[in-house]
Amino acid sequence: MAAMRWTPALALALLACGDDPKATPDAMTDSPTGMVDAAPDASDPNMPRTLAETGLCMDAACTQISPLAIPYTPQYPLWSDAATKKRWIQLPPGTKIDTTDMDFWEFPVGTKVWKEFTSGTTRVETRLIMRTGTGTTVNDWFYAAYVWNEAQDNAVWEELGAVDVLGTQHDVPSKFQCRTCHENAKPSRVLGFSAIQLDYDNTTAGELDLADVVAQDLLTNPPTGGQPYFPLPGDATARAALGYLHANCGNCHNPNSQIYTNDQTQMELRLTVGTLGALSTTPTYQTAVSHPAKLPVGGRNVIVAPGMPDSSSLIYRFESTNPAEHMPALGSEVMDPAGRTMLRDWVTSIQ
Repeated sequence: MAAMRWTPALALALLACGDDPKATPDAMTDSPTGMVDAAPDASDPNMPRTLAETGLCMDAACTQISPLAIPYTPQYPLWSDAATKKRWIQLPPGTKIDTTDMDFWEFPVGTKVWKEFTSGTTRVETRLIMRTGTGTTVNDWFYAAYVWNEAQDNAVWEELGAVDVLGTQHDVPSKFQCRTCHENAKPSRVLGFSAIQLDYDNTTAGELDLADVVAQDLLTNPPTGGQPYFPLPGDATARAALGYLHANCGNCHNPNSQIYTNDQTQMELRLTVGTLGALSTTPTYQTAVSHPAKLPVGGRNVIVAPGMPDSSSLIYRFESTNPAEHMPALGSEVMDPAGRTMLRDWVTSIQ
């Protein structure tokens, strides 16, 4: 029997039965009803239907960015099938980010974070994450992906996502897929604007780094000292691999994730600032290096086998072309060649 290809039309049909074809069972439980929310009124400021209504742009084509939206770039990029990305954040005036827990920043109500994806020279989507409520559940956050039209002069929210947008290989996630990734990183939910991801000297004019955020008094409990405030341990090879896994895998592989709490795997690839004293104390080394794979695959029984990338299940999953085995599970269809080399070099270097 041929594999069923996901399309928005198919998704709509399945949603009529109370299911999202690309959501995991865990993602479904994030919705009180297990079904997509009712379509909001276009004037609802907490659920804007077009990118122009979110406040990012001065015009519908987004040729000018609002001065309230401040650009930034995480130091460890998320691989998205070679798409280039731009990011902006906007905090409500007079507010601060609660950094009582430096590993999980809590953002004030009204915070908006955008990420624009470009495939080749074509803008394909711009995503928004916005905190809308004072609570701590999925209902206090709004997730939306706005898909650009062919004329590149307007972008509209597509709750069900879209595939191969504008003739590219880029797939836009559904609302439930957005929730799947970001809810696994609660309570922060914002993935790239964080202590470790901003802790480098960003020399791009106008972009924020951690030292800028501290200098602008935007954190309730700022780190002391100077940048880097939380340097990663090890040599350049190890630091690159730890950062890559933190950015590309840590949002799911951390103790706050449903993947972890549902006992699927207790591997932790999200770094924490208090464990960076040595390689051996990082969550990655504590739970992956020389540790047995709870779900062995391809005959690999060790997650990271020191010195032996071909015997490591982490490498096997990263390189696998089988969708049932490949990691990361969402957000990518093509393996990152630079990431492959980086991870192989790291595993080979471990003694």
